[in-house]
Amino acid sequence: MVYSENVRFIKTMNQLSTGSSYELGENQFTDLTEEEFKDTYLMKLDEQPPAAEAMPPTVGTMSTAGMSNGDNTGEAPNSVDWRTKGAVTPVKNQQQCGSCWAFATVASIEGVHQIKTGRLVSLSEQQIVDCDRGGNDHGCHGGYPRSAMEWVTRNGGLTTESDYPYVGSQRQCMSGKLGHQAARIRGYQAVQRKNEAELERAVAGRPVAVVIDASRAFQFYKRGVFSGPCNTTTVNHAVTVVGYGSTGSDSGGGRKYWIVKNSWGQRWGENGYVRMARRVRAREGMCAIAIEPYYPVM
Repeated sequence: MVYSENVRFIKTMNQLSTGSSYELGENQFTDLTEEEFKDTYLMKLDEQPPAAEAMPPTVGTMSTAGMSNGDNTGEAPNSVDWRTKGAVTPVKNQQQCGSCWAFATVASIEGVHQIKTGRLVSLSEQQIVDCDRGGNDHGCHGGYPRSAMEWVTRNGGLTTESDYPYVGSQRQCMSGKLGHQAARIRGYQAVQRKNEAELERAVAGRPVAVVIDASRAFQFYKRGVFSGPCNTTTVNHAVTVVGYGSTGSDSGGGRKYWIVKNSWGQRWGENGYVRMARRVRAREGMCAIAIEPYYPVM
């Protein structure tokens, strides 16, 4: 019953969006109800991101919402893809755990570490899931990249994926691993909220962690430039923007998109990625992608 209802939804959406920029399809979530999917894979927190002022900054940490990205002051290039520059690890899988916030955080740190050092190292999401407790972060029950970056800053960094592998559940923190930092950050930077131009400038410099609304249509995304439907005022999922581009020249009416790394494995979407519409009418961006962007600072 659930499977057939989801198949009908996929077919109906594809029929309604004939000539649209994207297509839905069956995937590993087709046998789940919308509520089962949300309860298992999305954040189970207050759908509004916590106010930046609620978390006091530590030394070297910027935690005031509304700050610009600072070091990218000129016009952003027409396209950027950090995958082609060797700054993005293969797509990972959060499994049946609402730990997307840890994956988005780690992907952004992996990116800035590679840009800074020239070495791409797969870092540990499990260390954050196990050890970043309290505050806004709650293991498999959700969290936020900004507060996770705060924890990584205070902890001094992260160990490698191989040293502290992912298991898909929250366990007791392996405190003996806390001194095994493979990558360190000294803080994090807020990108000006509700401003896709500022987000472009930030992504031109490195991958950026964001939060979005992962709607039912998003759940079954298969290919193309996703353009909704989704919410622009509430969020339930964290992902990493690793670039942006266009399906054609701007003068030729090409569709502008963000290149977004998800954490649902390579079977979902375009080998684990989604292209999301860029420069949309809503100030929050497609699915609220511009509502809460942050990146780590080394």
